[in-house]
Amino acid sequence: MTASAVVPGFRPSTRGLHFANRFPHAAPIRIPLGPLGELPIGDAADGLCGGMSLTVRDLWERDLPPPADTQPPAAESPLFRLLVRRQVESLDWLRVPLRFYSLQAFRPERPDPFAKILRRRSRTGEAIVEWRRIRREIDAGRLAPIGLVRTVSPNPLELRRNHQALVYGYEVEADRLRLMLYDPNHPDRDDVEVRMRLGVEGRGPATMLQTTGEPVEAFCLLPYRAG
Repeated sequence: MTASAVVPGFRPSTRGLHFANRFPHAAPIRIPLGPLGELPIGDAADGLCGGMSLTVRDLWERDLPPPADTQPPAAESPLFRLLVRRQVESLDWLRVPLRFYSLQAFRPERPDPFAKILRRRSRTGEAIVEWRRIRREIDAGRLAPIGLVRTVSPNPLELRRNHQALVYGYEVEADRLRLMLYDPNHPDRDDVEVRMRLGVEGRGPATMLQTTGEPVEAFCLLPYRAG
């Protein structure tokens, strides 16, 4: 039996940002230090996928069209500053990077001495729980911010490889699942999906892939607060 749902009227090609998550090297955050100048923090070239995803949902919630820009906005422009602000807010006071780290650093293939203490689930169990949470959002007609874990590594510097996107629909049949994405790395594309075979708990791990070729090791629903 197949079940499916989409957020009515949403398509990345019409309601997503029309430019890619490719920004030149620039410090998105600058802390003024008085006579000492400014302290630059971060690099926009590492991506603003979280800010782009939240901005798309903000526009959708207000029934506003996305800007017509097909090139990333220039540094210090109003749109750039908006994306930077929403990028910072997408980190949820660093809870999102910690969540990413938990998923990337401790996979079933690695010993995890804290699994019982922190009640970590297997890869399959984690995927099933997060899928159910995402499904509730889509069934309620809400775009679902999602975190995509791209690597298996305890190195915190690898956090920059992970990604944020929006789920706007799904299709599930038995243990096979398709999540339909607005992916800031692939603007104007309605065919970007994460596909999974969830398996059955205790009978093999979940397998995942993104149709655009990027690896997917794990995923999770991320928080949203209107900007």
